[in-house]
Amino acid sequence: MNDPTPELEKKWNEWLESNRDKEELFNQAIMIANSLKFEEFKADSGSKRRILEQIKAYEKPTSKTKAALGFWYKVAAVLAVVISTASLLVVTDYDLDDYPSLLSRNNILIKQNVDGVKSEHLLSDGSKIYLNSGSSIEYPEIFSSGSRIVKLKKGEAFFEVAHDSLRPFIVQTAEYDVEVLGTEFNVNTNSHNSSTALVSGKVRLNFNSSDLSMELAPGQIATYDKNLGIFETSYFDVLKVTGWKDGYLVFQNASFDEVIEKLRTWYGVKISVRVDQPVTNWSYTGSFKDKSLEEVLLNMKTLRRFEYQIKDNSLIISN
Repeated sequence: MNDPTPELEKKWNEWLESNRDKEELFNQAIMIANSLKFEEFKADSGSKRRILEQIKAYEKPTSKTKAALGFWYKVAAVLAVVISTASLLVVTDYDLDDYPSLLSRNNILIKQNVDGVKSEHLLSDGSKIYLNSGSSIEYPEIFSSGSRIVKLKKGEAFFEVAHDSLRPFIVQTAEYDVEVLGTEFNVNTNSHNSSTALVSGKVRLNFNSSDLSMELAPGQIATYDKNLGIFETSYFDVLKVTGWKDGYLVFQNASFDEVIEKLRTWYGVKISVRVDQPVTNWSYTGSFKDKSLEEVLLNMKTLRRFEYQIKDNSLIISN
């Protein structure tokens, strides 16, 4: 299962390139398959004799037996697909209890966080990545001698980059690349307008669609308008932009929709909004350090009128 042929690996890599919308499902199948453990069974003479007797005593199955067998045939078929899919990739140092998911494809590590889960990752060069909830990154298990490239596939991450003047550190996003030598910065692709905020050091943003580039100084944030294809720079509040990695949930003049989205990803809950009409003129500011969902909601209720109900892993908000 961990030794795919070059032909099969090429075939499935081509399939994955053509079906990027199924990448998450593909990776989940690999995780399941690699968690399965099989032991080779070697029958002794007594076991062989019993098996032969059972074969001879085989009777045509009844309709009930056929139904049961049909169910297990379907289960076997699903497992066969999962196992054959997983045989294309090599998974290294994987533990089912280790979250987020850790996969390896051609020595490329893929790490993914579901909503409500944050994580830290130490890279081979000594750099560190803080990965926010609902986010995913991809990078080599060991960087090459010429460059250090990380792909922020989705969401938000904070980077502490180890200085290496011979190998630039590059964070690739869908719209632009962030190039650094040694620095601390935050990249957020969650919102309609993605952004890069520089805490210390120096970074250069390179447009994917042109040869244009721009540099940031510490304390500056560049916000990319995906519709217009341009950057706007300004200065930012460090706690608001990067506080998430230290456990701070921060709202600053947040709209109702922004509050709902942040609560959903921060706590990993399903949220249903049951109001008579769209919520407008909502602006909320608050900062919380390691607080529960209910503590946050109780604070919001003192400033904004609404009702809520928390049940299992769901939140219902009503007026």
